[in-house]
Amino acid sequence: MSRSKKSRKPGRINPVKADKKEIVEPKEPRARKSTGNKAGTRQQVANVPREVVAETETRDPRIGSKKPIDLGVATKKVKPVQKKAKDTRPLVAPIKVVDDTESFEQELLAIENNPQLQLLAERQDDGEVLTEEEQALLASSLARYQELINKLGLEDESESAAENEADEEDELWSHLEKDDFSDFKE
Repeated sequence: MSRSKKSRKPGRINPVKADKKEIVEPKEPRARKSTGNKAGTRQQVANVPREVVAETETRDPRIGSKKPIDLGVATKKVKPVQKKAKDTRPLVAPIKVVDDTESFEQELLAIENNPQLQLLAERQDDGEVLTEEEQALLASSLARYQELINKLGLEDESESAAENEADEEDELWSHLEKDDFSDFKE
């Protein structure tokens, strides 16, 4: 028997132990999972007659179709196929050339006189940062403006003036490069 220490607490020295023998209900044995082959299967596989194995290997699923086959002459008459008369109409409608210069000019004037686009262009020239929507609007309208100018055969005045100035500068530089400065000596 084990020794128990004395305690200053009043009461029993040792607690009452519960009965170790409790009523235990019998459990049903758990069914085990079957893994692998059952006992004795090696001998059973080896004992399979060779005739049965040969039949299963040579069996073709295409052989033995139950679909009926006509062995006699076909009873249905084949009708001659009549060719349809070809349409002489073209598949694509003819293209009509429409002179839209008036509508192009009106659209060009509308873009030039649009106050919202003018304000956006001024803000961009001043160096302000435009939102993505404003930039997209400005870019699309400028692209359409260039298309209309090209279709109508017009030149932008600012571009022609810049080209004239560039031509004059090139002419002056070429004149300076060609001339002899020996004439200017005293």
